[in-house]
Amino acid sequence: MNDTMKICNCMKHDVVYATKETTIREAASQMVERSVGTLPIVDKTGVLIGVTTMRDIIQVFLPNFVPLVSDLDFVIDYGDLGQLTPEIQETAENLLVADIMVEPVAVEDTSSLIRALSIMDKHNIGDLPVLQEGKLVGIASRVDIGRAFLSGWLSSLAEKPEA
Repeated sequence: MNDTMKICNCMKHDVVYATKETTIREAASQMVERSVGTLPIVDKTGVLIGVTTMRDIIQVFLPNFVPLVSDLDFVIDYGDLGQLTPEIQETAENLLVADIMVEPVAVEDTSSLIRALSIMDKHNIGDLPVLQEGKLVGIASRVDIGRAFLSGWLSSLAEKPEA
């Protein structure tokens, strides 16, 4: 396999992550400040133990009936969810990412891009943590992987002699 077609060559190395002691408020703040949608959760040694996403955090604060409503005009007119109630503020301060994190799906840094993309499709995820001997060393998005595929494809086209 061509080494450039491995996940370690297209992943982001500067990973934004949290620990299980991180509050939902702190996690939300990290995600907003660093413009990320997925937050890997690691233990004290850097081993990946879970993952949470912006969607997971937002769902903590949205009324449970919103995903069930078929009349979207009603949802728009429901009210401003941007104003946090005292109850929501307390939840954000006291709820930990450990309370909402899910089992992580990840690949080793030697994984091929096609394997990584297949895993992402199978699990319907947009970002894939990358591990080296169980420890978090990177994260790759569908865009990162797609860019790597297209770059390889364009390079191969440039190398072909014109007829």
